[in-house]
Amino acid sequence: MTMTREIRINKYLPIAILYFFFNGFLLPHGLLYTTLLTPLIFIWLYQYYQLALLKYIGYFILLLSPFALVHFIHGVNLVFYVRSFFLLLSVFIFAMAFYQFLSLCTTIRIIFKNLLLINVLFVLFALLMLSQPASVDKFWFTNEITQGVSGIKRLKMLTYEPSYYSLLFAPIALYYFLKMVILTIPNPKTVLPLLTIPLLLSLSFGVILGLALALVLTFIYGLGNFFPNKNWPLYVLLAGFILLVTLVVVLIVFPNNIFFLRIANVFSGRDTSFRGRTFDSFTLGWQIASAKSLYFGVGLGQVKEIGYSYFVNFYHYTAFTPDEIGIPNAVGDTLATFGIVGVSLRFFVEIYLFFRTKVFNNYYRLCLFLFIFIYQFTGSFIMNIAEYVIWVMAFHPRIFEEFDKAFFLNRLVPRQRVVNLEQ
Repeated sequence: MTMTREIRINKYLPIAILYFFFNGFLLPHGLLYTTLLTPLIFIWLYQYYQLALLKYIGYFILLLSPFALVHFIHGVNLVFYVRSFFLLLSVFIFAMAFYQFLSLCTTIRIIFKNLLLINVLFVLFALLMLSQPASVDKFWFTNEITQGVSGIKRLKMLTYEPSYYSLLFAPIALYYFLKMVILTIPNPKTVLPLLTIPLLLSLSFGVILGLALALVLTFIYGLGNFFPNKNWPLYVLLAGFILLVTLVVVLIVFPNNIFFLRIANVFSGRDTSFRGRTFDSFTLGWQIASAKSLYFGVGLGQVKEIGYSYFVNFYHYTAFTPDEIGIPNAVGDTLATFGIVGVSLRFFVEIYLFFRTKVFNNYYRLCLFLFIFIYQFTGSFIMNIAEYVIWVMAFHPRIFEEFDKAFFLNRLVPRQRVVNLEQ
């Protein structure tokens, strides 16, 4: 008897690979294949929503109308405005399509696993490319990462910068970090380096610190459910002690490592990258918005149009390129483009959907929400689909049910029943 094994490829995996690895490959800066594919995405989405899709797009346009009215009154570059409007509309359609994808796909865990393994191959290939000077820039970003540390190569894979690559990787990293901490996972000692090495090679401190804070806050929130016994304070103290000892050992053995140097520069205000993505972004966002309307901003696509002089005056540097004129901070970018009203609306929607979709009932969704809520103050921009993917996952009520709070509460039921019977 001969047996044949059928090889099946997940039908969503090619799309996931395109999004994760090749979305901007060989395209001009800022242009993505998911943007070019918007008409096809719209057609795919229409078969599920039909006329409701047009209604949602109508709501989207209606929401932007008051801003557009003010922007046109104050004057805009029409070409830039219209082009940016359609880019933002494509982001909206992509976000809706991704929400529908999460509702249909039952193999998201397999896709995450495949992306993690494929990413290993890409990381190995990127390391090999370090010996090929002509190809280094395809996978690595070289700059002065912080004061006193120059010429450092940071992993950006085939994206335009390291922070974008690490943001793409964040949902996968959080999924496996949480599974290792509060659930069980096969071969955790193997999975851990597959998660940490790409993040460390990217040297994206905004993402790394955001992930760490989100995990810690989620852990604190669910501590009683993760350890349903009276010994959990001992575990917390033990983990804290081990972490402290590890940090001391690393500091003694590698006193001048780049991580500690950059952290020291961040707290002393000498880290130009961190300062540029935080304090400088809010300052420039305020100044640029004030040029037209502090309450409604300068409008879509106008930051690059009028921002050059503000960047030159602020940094006392005249060699900026068009690609460098932009607010590298989602909240700061929202402030410049849509003003104080836009920022207020942004926070209102985030908080409303947090409670409306009961994010707090699922530890993975909560961790995603905390991460992206923190990260929006330190990076990203208003048309960053990698950010919206994380928001959509955080607000989707039916993903990764193994992280549902109810699952952990059910572990306490037998004990509670015993107490009730004794009473």
